[in-house]
Order: sequence, then C-alpha cells, then structure tokens
Amino acid sequence: MNRSTFRTGILLLGLMLLLGASPVLADGDGNSGTDPAEGLSGEASAVFAPRLGQAPAGVAPAPFRLLTPIRDLLSGSVWLMTMNLDPRSSALSRVAGASSLAPAPGLAWQGLREIYVAPGAGPGQPQTSAPAAPSAQALVPFRDPAPSFSRDILVTRDFSNSPLQTEPMIAVNPNDPEHLLLGTVDYNFPNVTAYVSFDGGATWEGPQQPHFLRDDLGAGGDPIVGFDREGNAYLGFISIGVEEFTVGPALDFATVSSIAVSRSTDGGLTWEEPVSSARSGFERDVYSDEQGRTRGVIGLSFLDKPWIDIGPNPSNSSRDSIYVTYTKFTTQYSIFSIGELPFFGLPVVETVIEIVRSDDGGRTWTNPVAVSPTVRRIYGDNPEADEDGEGTERLQDGGDGDGDGDEGGEDGEEEEEERSNAIGSKRTVQGSQPAVAPNGDVYVAWMDSTDDKAFEGLAEIYVARSEDGGTTFEKPVRASVLNEPGFAPRRSFFRYWGSVFPQLDTGPNGEVYVVYTALPPDKKNDDGDVYVVRSLDRGDSWGRPTRLNDDATNRLQFFPSVTVDPKGVVHAMWGDMRDDRASTRYHIYYTNSEDRGDTWGFVDPELDFRTQNARVTDFPSNPNKGFPGGLFIGDYFSIAASENEVYLVWADTRLGEYGPINQKIGFTRRSAIQAPEVFMSPPAGSGGQSVDLQGFNFQPDTSIFIQVGGVVVSTLRTNDQGRFTTELFIPVAGYGAHNVQVFDESGNFATSSFFMEFGFDTVKEVQEDLAQQVEALSGTLEGIDSRVAESVRSELDQLRGALASAPMASAPAAPTPAPGPAMESETPGGADWWVLLIAVMAAFVVGSAAAVVVVRMTGSRRQQNRRWDALD
Repeated sequence: MNRSTFRTGILLLGLMLLLGASPVLADGDGNSGTDPAEGLSGEASAVFAPRLGQAPAGVAPAPFRLLTPIRDLLSGSVWLMTMNLDPRSSALSRVAGASSLAPAPGLAWQGLREIYVAPGAGPGQPQTSAPAAPSAQALVPFRDPAPSFSRDILVTRDFSNSPLQTEPMIAVNPNDPEHLLLGTVDYNFPNVTAYVSFDGGATWEGPQQPHFLRDDLGAGGDPIVGFDREGNAYLGFISIGVEEFTVGPALDFATVSSIAVSRSTDGGLTWEEPVSSARSGFERDVYSDEQGRTRGVIGLSFLDKPWIDIGPNPSNSSRDSIYVTYTKFTTQYSIFSIGELPFFGLPVVETVIEIVRSDDGGRTWTNPVAVSPTVRRIYGDNPEADEDGEGTERLQDGGDGDGDGDEGGEDGEEEEEERSNAIGSKRTVQGSQPAVAPNGDVYVAWMDSTDDKAFEGLAEIYVARSEDGGTTFEKPVRASVLNEPGFAPRRSFFRYWGSVFPQLDTGPNGEVYVVYTALPPDKKNDDGDVYVVRSLDRGDSWGRPTRLNDDATNRLQFFPSVTVDPKGVVHAMWGDMRDDRASTRYHIYYTNSEDRGDTWGFVDPELDFRTQNARVTDFPSNPNKGFPGGLFIGDYFSIAASENEVYLVWADTRLGEYGPINQKIGFTRRSAIQAPEVFMSPPAGSGGQSVDLQGFNFQPDTSIFIQVGGVVVSTLRTNDQGRFTTELFIPVAGYGAHNVQVFDESGNFATSSFFMEFGFDTVKEVQEDLAQQVEALSGTLEGIDSRVAESVRSELDQLRGALASAPMASAPAAPTPAPGPAMESETPGGADWWVLLIAVMAAFVVGSAAAVVVVRMTGSRRQQNRRWDALD
C-alpha cells in the first residue's frame, strides 16, 4: 500500500466519523445523509439527535441546522421551525430568491399528515375547519358558565386550512380601559397578527397583520404588545432572515433574527413599517495555519424570547419610553481541518439577557445593554469543564483536532481570554420580562437554569433594577430558587418549559411581584404548581414563595401570568388541569390579592361568592385537540387589568372536540358580555310558512346552526359583526309555541319561539268537529223528503269515508333536515301540503253538504207551505 492510498483511507475514515458535525457538507435539506449523531456519545449525541423519536430525519431543515444545539432552549415557534414542525419554516429553508419564499396558503404539516387530514380525505389534503352538513344534532360545545366571569369569546378567525393560533398577549390602552389590543401567533399568515376591541372585548376587529422586515424571510412568533400614554399601540415579534457565510472554501447559511417593533397610531387597525430594535449576526475569527489549513472560531448569534413594557422615562416623566428585553444566544464553533476541508467542532453556547430602549415611539433604539451575566453551555463529554471555564480550551482551541491546542497560536489564546467572562459550563438564562414602575424604575426578571443544565435540577429567578432608563442596572438579586420543570409534562405532549419563565409586574408603591411554575417539593407526582414571590422594597429583598393554586390534587398548573391594576390589586391567572382526572384537559383559573400579596382569594360581593381560586373558562381545552400531535399550545397566556376590569386570554381548543384539530384564542372578562339574541318575524302564524330570522352578538365570521324542535334545519355563517339574517321555513307541527335555537360553533346560543296557530292538532280538532257535524246532519235527515234525504245521505257517507281515511290525526313523522341553508320543497316535520288540502276540502264538502241540506229542507218546506196555501 503506497503512502497516497493510506492517506486517502485515513481521510475517508475521518469523513465518515465527523460528517455529522460538519455544517458545510450537508445536503440542501440540512441532512448529512447519515445519522448526524453517529460517532458521538453522551451529550454530544443529544445535540445533533432529534428530540422527538418521530421527528423528521436529520438535524433540522436548512438553514436551521446551526441552531440545533440550542433548539430546545428557544421559544416555541422557533423551536418548531428547528424541528421542521412549522409550515412557515419551508420558506426559511430556501436561501435564494427571497421574493418567492412565501409558503402556500394553508400549507399543512407534511410530517404530521396522518393527524391533520380529514377522515376520507386524500393524501396531502389538509383538514378544513368548516362544519359538515347539518345533522340531526348540532355538535357544539356545551358551556358551563363560570362564576362571576363573562361567557368566553373565541377571538381569532381562520383564513386558511391551518386553523391554529397561539401565544396571546393582551394590553389595555391607559387612556381608554375598553380599548384592547391582542397579539397572537397565527398559522393562517406568515407573520403574527393583531386584533382590536373598542368595547372591552365584546367584539373584535381583525386580524391585522404587520409586515416582517423587508430583507427577512418570515417571522418566528413571540408577539408582544403595548400602549403608550398617547394611545399609540406597539406590536413586536421575531423577524427571521438568512445570511450566507464562508469558511475557507466552504459556503453555508445561518439563521439570524431581529426583534422587530411596529407602531400603530390608530389603535391597532393599521401598522407602520417595522423597525429592528436589535439584530443578531455572524462573527468569525478565522486564519490559515502554516500548512494553509483553516483555523479559528466562528460565532452565530440568535435573538429570542422578546418581551415589552412601556412606562415613564425617568428623566422626563411626561414622556414614555419603550423597553424590550430578549435572550441573546451565541453559538461558537471551533474550526479544524481534515485535509483541505474545514469542519466545525462541538459547540459552546453563551446566553445573556439584553435590553434596548426607544424614546421616540419606536423609530430609533439604543444599543443593547446586558442585564444578566453571560453564561456558558458546553456540549460534549467534558468532565474537566468547571464554572471558571477550564477545559473549554480543548473544545475551541482552533487546533488540529487532536485536542492539544498546539496550532491555535496566539490569536486563539487571545480569543479564549476574550470569552473568559462567561460563567458556568452547563448553564442557560432565558425567559426575560421587563416591567416599568410608576416612578420610571425598570425591572427585569429572568430564569437561570444553574449549572445542572436546563430542564432538570434546580433553577433560580433573578430580578435586576435600573434607575436610569435601562442604561445601567444594579446587581441582580435572586428572587427564588425552585425545582425546574422539564421540557414537557409527563402526562401530556405539549412543551411547557416556558411555565418557569418569570412573569413580572410592579405595584404603585415599590412592590414587585413574580409568578412562575415549579415542581412542588412536597408532591413528587405533580409536574407543576403556580407560585408567587414578592418584594416590598423595590426588589432589594424577597419573601418566601406562596402557592397560588389551592387544589389538593397532583394535577398540573402551568403558564401563569400576573398584572397589577392602577389601584394596586394583584391579579393572576394560569392553566389548570385539576378538573380532569385524565390530566389532559385544562381550564383557566384566576385569583387576586387586595393586600399586596398577604392573602389571596376571589370575592364577588354581589353574588356572595368566595373562593381561593375561581374558574374562568366555561369549557375545557384539550391540547391533543389543538396543535397537531398536541405538541404546542404556546409558551404563555396573558392577563391585563384596568382600574375596574380584568381581561384574560389563552389558547383554547374546544372546537377540536367536535371536529378536526382547532386552536383559537379565548377571551373573558369580569363583567358580563351581552348574550346572543335572535328575532323572528312574524313570531306567530300557521305552520308551513317562511319567517325572517335575525341574530345578534354571535361570534364574527363563524358557522351557526339553526334548530327547530331540536333538529338542525339550516346552517350559515355570521358576518364580521357576529350578525346574520336568513329566511327560515317553519315546518307544520302541533298547535302552540315551538323553540327555535341558534348555536355558533363555539357554543354561544340564543333561543326564540314561534307560536303555531294552525298545526297538526288543530287539523285533528277540525277533523273531529267535521265528523261530529256529519253525524249531526245525518240526524236531521229524518222527516225530510225521502229523495232529498237519500241524496244528502249519499254525500254524507262519501264525506264520512274521506274523513276516516285522512291521516290528519297521526303524529308528525321524524324530521328530515334539508341539506342546504333553507328548507324549500318540503317541511322537516313530514307534513305535506296535501294534508292541509284534504282538511280544506273536507271543510268545503261538509259546508256544501250542510248547505244542500238546508237548501233542500228549505225548498221542501216552501213546497209544503204552498200546498197548504193552495188548500186554503
């Protein structure tokens, strides 16, 4: 064997072992052609192996492959994209021709086709959310009214075959407590959408869709909304683009992100062109060694999990400043070469919480300021790594791949020194949230996984305060230590790690409140309870956690949210599975505190209703009926409050209980929302006629079912104001009032009645009365001329036979609903027109017979009188 053949064999062996770690030799879909985890062990294998066993083959669709090390740490929508479970990711997977990258409307999840296709539909045909033809009974959710809360409203609407919305955030205009703004992830569109209400949530206008950044390819979710004191509305989101880069002779593509913010000056009805408040990028320090091989380190950053708050500028309290926080992930790869080909080594991920501020309505933004320390997450089997970062040099020394670092040079040593500020080896910070106090102080809270890795062990929640508008921050204070939840509950499939991200708000007198979900230390079988911690001294010190959910079960509570109203009352809400023995369906629960968190509970003095926790929803949600596979209902729910009202929004899956998968945004408030109403004209009359039916206060642009006598006779859709007008055929039935019920597909219903003045039992009475008259007439034939009597008796016998054979007195047949919107040719009660015709004919015959009898009797008497006159 010559030297050339030996070197070729070694090169091929190296390629086979390390191909999964190389980003530059993958195919167009981001797959290396083999299992990317092959040849790796332990934690390094987990970095490249898909998290879910049924996930699509390969690491991730290009260009998300380079986000694989951090994908489970990212917010929900971006996580779905990295798992190839988001239909919008197909647009971002193509890296040329940006103008043609919009996904097809209603694009379904090809990897989940067996879940998302309607029974009987052909392959590749996604299930629609439209209702089937009316059946004998409308399948709509029955609502169990919640105590002291309004009926639930399903806000969002569908514009494609992807009837899914999630991750709602709600805000209240400080100048108008009935002006609400709702932002949500909407799979009908490439970007997040907004809905606006000007009547406290009773009706909603939308969706309104802002643009994502012009040079980007799509949006990654995480909608954030807010108002300033001038009434301007703001909507933020993750805007995603792709940048190409080269490493030596190799070309690859990296996913980058901006936290884009758009402003609306008309309350959320139209949106201005968005502005990037902060943007990730690509950094590299690459050089060639003495042999001409590529060496160095590249760093790919990604901005994730934004949140927003708006409040007084500390230097000018008459003006508002906008604050946006987010998590910055920076994934660093050392470069080594085999032959002439460069390869990426195992990644090192650094995370930090940053904040930016705008003082001019979102037009310009400050440079990012780090709020948290920068922490390090090292992948791979590296037991020598410690909190000081020792041992990381072996992973990123830029050497020749043997770990000795002897070819990194001075540049590599300087680079390592620059990165020595990061602390930890298995640590992540994530889930930040800002809150602006009435005096202009800015608080930021976040979760720190500690050095036992994310999804396990202990976690900590930190809060930092700034008194100069976010320019500098005091040293972060640890607010709580908790048992960190995992990625998903053990009894459900949906991602719920976001439940541990702290939800933050401030009171009017220096109070600071944080709510979160943690594993309870005293209930080993419980995957999460909701806790609150508070500080009464502007965040300098914190009390012990208080559990908010008062159930005695081991069932899950998740996605808490907190807000403080202008009077200082603290309001909290969360998802709660306590009412479902299968630990699958959840309701929304609520509680509040009027004494700065000393005690918690809900009291309605008008109803004398008192409880520690109040159920809010009037129908439960099952995650398995929402997102395909039950994988995702978002990372958060949201609550907002004005001085006299509380507003709550959540992901609601009730429509999936009686049809294909469906996930909407549910809404409720404390005060009642006017119930739906229907009006009929005319409200009374004989059966078998048409009436005009009008409906009000139903859900906009949704299907409704009209029932008469408990049977669906028509379906149609409401307009954008929740109204409808139709002509309804009233079937012939019994005399008296008959219920007409109208349901929309979310379970809202209204009832009216039609008073039938002439129906089946009326016809029966006429029939019996006619029979009696016939018998009475038969009795009057005595003493009448025999020829006349015989003629009348013959006619009466024929009439008696017709009455005996007429089916007037029989009960109505089983109703048969019409397939179309209105009944036309036949009645749903089985009463044909010939029934009424026979009744009319019978009455006519009896009347005629009676007239004949009278006439002939009168004629006979006149003849007799003439004879008597002649005798006289």
